Amino acid sequence: MLHGLARFSRLVGGESTTLIGLGVLTGVVAGLAAVLFVMLVRGVNTLVWAWQLGWEDITPADALVEHTGGLAHEVAPHLLVDLPPWYPLAVVPVGMMAVVWFVRRFSPEAGGHGVPEVMGAVAQRSGLMKGRVGWVKLVASSVNIGMGGSVGKEGPIVQVGAAFGSVIGRFFGMHGRPMRTLVGCGAAAGIAAVFNAPIAGVLFALEIIIGSYNLTSFAPVLIASVAGAVTSREFLGAESAFAIPASLRQGLTIATPWEFAAYALLGLLIGVISVGFTRFMAFTESTIHRWKASIFVKAALTGLAVGGLGLLLPRILGEGHHTMTEALLADSSLLPWKLLLALGLLKTLATVLTIGGGGSGGVFAPSLFVGAVLGAAFGQALELLFPGSVGSSGAYALAGMAAILAGTAHAPMTGILLLFEMSDNYLLILPLMTSSVLAYVVAARMFPESIYTLPLSRKGVVLRDREDTALLRRLRVADAMQPPMDAIPETATFNRIVRRLLQSDQHDFPVVDAEGRLTGAISLDDVREFLREDQLDMLLLARDCAHPVETVTPRTTLLEAMEFFDHHYTYEIPVVQDGRLVGSLRRSSVLRTYRRALVAEHG
Repeated sequence: MLHGLARFSRLVGGESTTLIGLGVLTGVVAGLAAVLFVMLVRGVNTLVWAWQLGWEDITPADALVEHTGGLAHEVAPHLLVDLPPWYPLAVVPVGMMAVVWFVRRFSPEAGGHGVPEVMGAVAQRSGLMKGRVGWVKLVASSVNIGMGGSVGKEGPIVQVGAAFGSVIGRFFGMHGRPMRTLVGCGAAAGIAAVFNAPIAGVLFALEIIIGSYNLTSFAPVLIASVAGAVTSREFLGAESAFAIPASLRQGLTIATPWEFAAYALLGLLIGVISVGFTRFMAFTESTIHRWKASIFVKAALTGLAVGGLGLLLPRILGEGHHTMTEALLADSSLLPWKLLLALGLLKTLATVLTIGGGGSGGVFAPSLFVGAVLGAAFGQALELLFPGSVGSSGAYALAGMAAILAGTAHAPMTGILLLFEMSDNYLLILPLMTSSVLAYVVAARMFPESIYTLPLSRKGVVLRDREDTALLRRLRVADAMQPPMDAIPETATFNRIVRRLLQSDQHDFPVVDAEGRLTGAISLDDVREFLREDQLDMLLLARDCAHPVETVTPRTTLLEAMEFFDHHYTYEIPVVQDGRLVGSLRRSSVLRTYRRALVAEHG
């Protein structure tokens, strides 16, 4: 079947044309998955928090707060119910434990944020992902979000779309870069469908998932993103994930040119906060992981803590899209600055507890929530200090969202274009750029890892320069090593050593013991000082003049081997396994193996 597909690929114009066609297919599938995901979250939200089925966009905060004001009543006033105060303490832990059981039972890869798992698959397995990851992630995240877990839809839909892209690529016999491109297509379509922002979907896939802006991937990812957005609009309409007030969609939001300094200061502050958000999440995850308790006990306790925080401020439960919209409205009577700061702090705590306790959901939306409320608080503070001299605090909320995405994800272009695309106001682009770029610079200087790369780097997966080094990381010394170099027994006499060195072109001779274990190496430089000495034949043995030698194992990556060659003046490295000499590795062999793999990758 694959031979027939390859022939079809040649007939329709080659791999690039085929990738565009598969990109459309991936985009439609990911768009449908996003629609299903949104419906599932709405259904679970309404069933759990309003005690009746329906598809209205009800949230935990709507149900828990008797008088939530404006937006909640406009969305679904007939569904608002007065729940008992203990309700979140029961619902959230049950949801967490259900998610942990479900993920562990059907697909452990579906746990966590979603985005780091996709990045790891691209870096380590050329985008190969199990198909069941998609539907398990879909169900688990729907339950987690719908039952009050402080996570978002965006990370899960990236993993779902990427998994379906991988399945499509595998079905059509794709591998290497084409497979990674289809994974990026699924991720782009997922973001485009959820946010109704196809341009941001493209940037997200190229900037974060694929890790480079190459022309080969651009067209398929672009068409997939458009297909995902169109599919989503057909079922969910043209609205964004959260409503952008009309005041931010039109008109000038900069009162004076000096206000750019305020946006710059906001970017600097958000950059510092982004690092704190990232490191606090990693610290909490590792701390909970070290607990001597079962995963279900951890899920119950963290769920109980999140439910308790929800009792204090119900708005921090679930995604928080309604609260983001309220922050953009710039109504200080609805959300005063003290409440906004409290929301930012408690939302951060609730999110890290949900993820650390084994929840399934993304950190994309929670980070936007934190950026929105802190940006709005910053804008209100400026208005108190300089009344009438600054623009709307809603504009600062929007800039805070773009800035925190740039700082936490190290994706400034995605942050800028996502919020610009959703607001549809070109006059906002300069404030967004100012805050986002400065937030990224500060965050990257303070801490090199993003919220997505940090979990991977702790597992030993390095993602920098992915296009240039991905192959070298996947290849092992075993793929390039040659038979062992001629060795000298450690009991060899001096005259025998000299004869071997002079009669061979080999620069270094490994020295081995009676069991074949490597104990060192000898070169002509090691014996040169003894050549003038007489009667050393029986007195000086190989072990006496051998020098220590660095080695690699067959499992060492070729990237590590090349770094060794770059730092040591040597042409050949001994390869050992369990201490015994099993082969040798030359720089030329590494390059030759890399070239062959490169041809196979793109052939």
